Amino acid sequence: MTVNDGVAPDPRRYEELRLIRAFLRLTDHDRRQRILELVEQLAEDAELAAAAPAFVAAETSAPELIRDAAGPSE
Repeated sequence: MTVNDGVAPDPRRYEELRLIRAFLRLTDHDRRQRILELVEQLAEDAELAAAAPAFVAAETSAPELIRDAAGPSE
């Protein structure tokens, strides 16, 4: 894609290119590794957050189970 191809720029694509350019400017291996690990962790967190509503709904009965288990045994 060129600047003058008549297509409206995609904001997400622009962010991707900014991230790549900034990463490529890093020359310190340790910093590059830290950035890579951080980005991977953020992506994983986003995936978990997207799945969280189903997980939270499944957890609603957990306190009831805990109360039953904590009661005196007969």
